[in-house]
Amino acid sequence: MICCTGLFLGLAFVQNTKQKGIDIAAIDKAVQPGADFYRFANGTWLKENPIPASESRWGSFNIVAERNNLVLREILESVANDKTATKGSAKDKVGTFYRLFLDEAKREKQGVSPAKADLDDINNLKNKNEIIPLIAKFHRKGIRSFFGFYIGQDLKNSTTYIPYISQGGLGLPDRDYYFKTDAKSQKTKEEYVKHVDEIAKLFGLGSAQFGQDILAFEMALAKPSMNRTERRNQEKQYNKRSYNQLVQAYPAIDFKTYFSEIKLSKFDSLIVSQPAFFEALNQMLTTQSLESIKAYLNWNVMNTSAGYLNSALEKQNFYFYSTVLTGTTEQKPLWKRGIAASNSIVGELLGQLFVEKTFTPESKKRVNAMVDDIVAAFKVRINGLTWMSNETKEKALVKLASFNRKFGYPDKWKDYSKLDIKDDSYLANQYRAAEFGFQDMINNLGNPIDRGRWGMLPQTVNAYYSPTLNEIVFPAAIMQPPFFDADADDAVNYGSIGAVIGHELTHGFDDQGAKYGADGNLKSWWTEEDKRLFEGKTKVLVNQFNNYYVSDSLHINGELTLGENIADLGGLTIAYEAYQMRLKKNAGTVINGFTPEQRFFIGFAQIWKNNVRPEALRQLILTDPHSPGEFRVLGTLSNMPQFYEAFGIKEGDKMHRNSADRADIW
Repeated sequence: MICCTGLFLGLAFVQNTKQKGIDIAAIDKAVQPGADFYRFANGTWLKENPIPASESRWGSFNIVAERNNLVLREILESVANDKTATKGSAKDKVGTFYRLFLDEAKREKQGVSPAKADLDDINNLKNKNEIIPLIAKFHRKGIRSFFGFYIGQDLKNSTTYIPYISQGGLGLPDRDYYFKTDAKSQKTKEEYVKHVDEIAKLFGLGSAQFGQDILAFEMALAKPSMNRTERRNQEKQYNKRSYNQLVQAYPAIDFKTYFSEIKLSKFDSLIVSQPAFFEALNQMLTTQSLESIKAYLNWNVMNTSAGYLNSALEKQNFYFYSTVLTGTTEQKPLWKRGIAASNSIVGELLGQLFVEKTFTPESKKRVNAMVDDIVAAFKVRINGLTWMSNETKEKALVKLASFNRKFGYPDKWKDYSKLDIKDDSYLANQYRAAEFGFQDMINNLGNPIDRGRWGMLPQTVNAYYSPTLNEIVFPAAIMQPPFFDADADDAVNYGSIGAVIGHELTHGFDDQGAKYGADGNLKSWWTEEDKRLFEGKTKVLVNQFNNYYVSDSLHINGELTLGENIADLGGLTIAYEAYQMRLKKNAGTVINGFTPEQRFFIGFAQIWKNNVRPEALRQLILTDPHSPGEFRVLGTLSNMPQFYEAFGIKEGDKMHRNSADRADIW
């Protein structure tokens, strides 16, 4: 499980030449800070920066990402044109892949032929006994069918790897899309049926009822599936079964054959994340006709491959998944799509070239020093908690002290020597990359935990916390403006990158992260009374965010977003504490009429400036554990007395919450 900030930025070495620190031009002085701090800090920018047609949302992070794309494009075009690259080298593999991606004429000529072998395999199925071997083959190639399989750390024994099986097989973003009955949801399902039919038509397959049949089949899979809020609870999903128990419990799924086909040796036990789902799937494979299952598998192949084939399929795929679901009306240019494709296929190979060109050790050194400050501030906060017993505090401090931290890029790069990148088809390379990754995952079983692996690429502008490794990770690309600006004053850096650092640290103590010990194991280390008090405090945050509406009928899900909301509030509170400690060493000054404390909060708010399409906002609310940027600002700051003091927030102001209604956790 990885918890992250949900940020999208750009390139580590690129400097922002327009401004240093907060963006004064973004501020709307017609808005009072106490009325709407989000629009006070960002209002002018929001008015002057409409969303480009190729984007579903547009914020300061997207702009920085544009700089990132320009440099990545330069790298990719350079290696694609390099005739001297050693065969099989990083440059050769990245260059070959990117050249093939750009070859639209080849994709047009090939049409759907790269997917034909998989479709033939489905149509040649003679009986149900042949289904599971084919599903196993599809899973190795990255074709999503029926359920998910992966090997990860055992949540209750983090020193070992263990297999997991989980619900899956849906074409819509979430199980609730199938069952909501409001007009927008009904329209989305109608568009999905049309999309399925259109894709099938472009493949030369399907029937008059094909789309409706696929929707009905997926609804049967969705019904026993956990929703997103339920899936946040890892304890409910930790259902350990022996190999023999699994095989006997779900005979129609035939896991014995499945594991043999994916080349996984017999093992003692595994985790069944959603037993109710597998009970229903076992029944479905018994009762559904072979023809219905074949139709569903055909859709899995078509849906997986559509984005990697000719322009007609790619455009139709874009229409539904981007235009209908997120409101985006125009595809990104080919070279930008090529960057995204390269990251997904040869990500760490491209990452090696990226850090050679961009990463500055000075950024790593300075950010690491800020981590030291924020860890020290977190320790002060824990010791000062009046609601937590000394017994639990001691264990919390042990966990805090045991956090590992990673910056920039992996010390040891992933070995891609067994990955073949060929000049045959884009889809074939996609499948080979998936098989390479799948086998790499299989090879983990029985080996020691590889603590050097990263869950993000160095060119990814984000950060994350891993509870089973108890580590915080900051890729190279996040150590730049507006998160970290070497030329900005401390107030802004502590309000931006400091808040992100605090956010990731707090994930170790949010409603789910707090269930993991310092050793990374899922276990209780709280007294029962402290746990009760903690849950009461988090309930305040749930209620607060449940009451934020983005439309008359759509509001934030306080349970789904709880972990991120705790991390935002805790992270900013701890960053503020760290900044106050820093002020004792380096006194701040008033700049552009704003005190250091005011600049701290403006810096935080400006991270989240963001224009978003209504369709994308709807999908975010339904599926994303992060609250929309506007409410990450309003919700967090309205709970902080430090913010009230900095801007003179008083009773009657919209940003004001009665002290009894404020969340005060970490």
